[in-house]
Amino acid sequence: MPLAARLPPPGRLVLALGVLAACARGATRTDLSPAAPSPASAAPSAAPDTTGATRIRFARGTTSGILNDSLESGGSRRYVLEALQGQVMLAHAIAWPPPRSGVTPPEPSVRVYEVAIGRELPAKGGPGPLWFGRLPGSGDYLVWVAVIAPSTYTLAVQIPRRVIVQGHQPATFSGVAPSRAPIDYLIRGEVGRTLEVSLAGADSATHLHIYGLDDGVQLAHLADRLRFYGGRLDTTEDYIVSVVPTEPDAGYEVTITLK
Repeated sequence: MPLAARLPPPGRLVLALGVLAACARGATRTDLSPAAPSPASAAPSAAPDTTGATRIRFARGTTSGILNDSLESGGSRRYVLEALQGQVMLAHAIAWPPPRSGVTPPEPSVRVYEVAIGRELPAKGGPGPLWFGRLPGSGDYLVWVAVIAPSTYTLAVQIPRRVIVQGHQPATFSGVAPSRAPIDYLIRGEVGRTLEVSLAGADSATHLHIYGLDDGVQLAHLADRLRFYGGRLDTTEDYIVSVVPTEPDAGYEVTITLK
């Protein structure tokens, strides 16, 4: 049985969605279009080879796998994990500034391949540090990361938690982020309903990033660092709600409501 299938729904959620710095500000509806340049390394062929790839495993009680790694300029690395048909998966590579430099290198590029049939799954925003989508089949998936400059990065892969709300009743979740990787939730929203998301308190250590899974349209822009979002939904689809910590061990309490 795939590991993701054994994870309990209330598991702690961790996924790095917080590095979409390329998202445009100010637009009401802006597609997620990471602007990272294409790495020099060649992407896997039509038949991706998983030999020697690092196996991503989710810790018991969680729905995510996080790995720290590094690559030289123009380098690439392959990772593999098992997941189920119909699950939503997010894969994000976060580049960190070298010690004492304070300068973050260009974002890595992430691509995802379905191993069984050897095809690349398209990224809604094009090549960049974030891939997200619904998986077409059960089995192994290859996550390919490449860089154009020497980079130390965190790769986070998540099968996010599904949020079910009853009527207008809010759903509230709280915890402590074990890293600077965002904590993500998945909620189904129907056109015409109002989605409200709030973070409790005035702590600036967390903020929101909200966008549509199918069309990539942002509702709460990452760069705006919002702690409350409220708006009428224009489409019926799944929405990703991310709690983005700005530092490790940040406490959070998020409330999600559909009206």
